[in-house]
Amino acid sequence: MTEYIALLNGKLITPFREIDKGFVLIKDDLIKKIGPMEEAIIPEGTQIIDVKGMYISPGFIDTHLHGAFGGSVMSATEKDLLLMAQGLAQCGTTSFLPTTLSAPWEEVLKAVDCISQTMKKDLLGARILGIHIEGPYINLEQKGAQNPEHIYPPNPEQYLPLLDEYPAIIRITAAPEVPGGLELGQELKRRNIVAAIGHSHASYQQVLAAVENGYSHVTHMFSGMSGIQRIKGYRISGVIESTLLLDELSTELIADGHHLPPSLMKLVLHSKGMDKVCLVTDSMSAAGMGPGEYELGGLQVIVEANIPEEFEIPTQENNYVAKLTDRSSFASSVSTMDKLVKNMINYCDLNIRQAIQLVTYNAAHIQHWEDKIGILAENKKADIIVFDSNINIKITLVDGVLLYNNLKNY
Repeated sequence: MTEYIALLNGKLITPFREIDKGFVLIKDDLIKKIGPMEEAIIPEGTQIIDVKGMYISPGFIDTHLHGAFGGSVMSATEKDLLLMAQGLAQCGTTSFLPTTLSAPWEEVLKAVDCISQTMKKDLLGARILGIHIEGPYINLEQKGAQNPEHIYPPNPEQYLPLLDEYPAIIRITAAPEVPGGLELGQELKRRNIVAAIGHSHASYQQVLAAVENGYSHVTHMFSGMSGIQRIKGYRISGVIESTLLLDELSTELIADGHHLPPSLMKLVLHSKGMDKVCLVTDSMSAAGMGPGEYELGGLQVIVEANIPEEFEIPTQENNYVAKLTDRSSFASSVSTMDKLVKNMINYCDLNIRQAIQLVTYNAAHIQHWEDKIGILAENKKADIIVFDSNINIKITLVDGVLLYNNLKNY
């Protein structure tokens, strides 16, 4: 077995800088050395991969997805998680957080238990780094595509045993303004679990209280959240305005070409800066599967490409999204991370390095993982991808293992 792998003649994106003609030397599951080609010292017996000028970057990190490639988190089976992990790796994702939905509590428990057990195994795909709980502790007024039959305020008699038994839970999305929401935030902060505001109808004052009580992130910006409203003639800021204003909050964009127009994504980047925003797919099982009828959390959804003519992006063939059957709301995306990166370049005027930062270091930093992943640097995890200028994934390595190779004649 070859101990070393060397990726040569690539455009390295760390993602803080670019090295135009560089190399990455990998030993076991870690990055041993990176730098310009003239500094490369390759040990004897190294497996050499000449990427011939293509890009080399950290692997993508998706902190919010409910399914992909026919696999569903709420199915609570190892098979479904395997489908997700192996499909995601082919699209450049090397780490992900399976995300639950509002559902009968016993189903949530089954999904959490399944993820906890499966993440200990080698899936020969993207790595599961933990669990993201989205719902049931959200606001019915901002339920979106979450099932209203299973939405209720947080109760410590329910969530404390859950958190005690499953330390793999590293993020919870909740509405801080519902009864018990602030107490939940305090408990999550105490346990170093990321508390995210989501599906929330909070006012500015309530968001301030949330920040004071442990909330640090905002789930899928503009989706499932309050905006400015008038009460007795007075304008009251909501979660949208609060997120744009408060430096204490990071957020995420579903950049699938449907959930948000370019103008709103540019507004978020302009307001928050490049270091407080990451991209997520928020995908369901239909991601990578094509159009048709599907099911999400007990709700029937349809996957289609139709876009209203008023939208800033025209309808594009093969650019699908999931909607409730009455088309009143989106029901997750069906996109993959490589497509999100491409959209940010094409629609938001970002260069490749900037777009890569949103799906690597930023995602890692928001979840406090930057000591291990999200950066091309010595002694970081060898989660690495190779792609061309059109963000077509050619190679994926997870923990230094070559899991996907579509680079011909290397």
